[in-house]
Amino acid sequence: MTEATQTTEHKGPSTIAKAASLGMAALGSSAAGNHFAGNTVDHADHGHSVARWVAAALSFAGFLIGGPLFPFAMWPAVIICGVFQVLALIAVVVLNAAGFGVHDVWGELKAQAAAERASA
Repeated sequence: MTEATQTTEHKGPSTIAKAASLGMAALGSSAAGNHFAGNTVDHADHGHSVARWVAAALSFAGFLIGGPLFPFAMWPAVIICGVFQVLALIAVVVLNAAGFGVHDVWGELKAQAAAERASA
């Protein structure tokens, strides 16, 4: 098989994909965590939770309303829409803690590795 016809499955992920996965893992992405644990996932699980959808909707609403008003110096509206951005961050944390987030495979793998190190 020539190098031109090899797929990512045969060659492995590119350097850019590895760097992006590292950044995603640092931000809590379970898909990136699976990748670094040696597992492969069929898809990136973006948006597959209520917590992420609510945060994205709040952030998008704040951007849609506050973005166009910013150049016109409508500061009360811009500040309120900035509050939407902060609420998006709070909502995703609260909803994840309430069980509406994505299943944390990466956290489970880290706990399993810690338990194996402790027993050795």
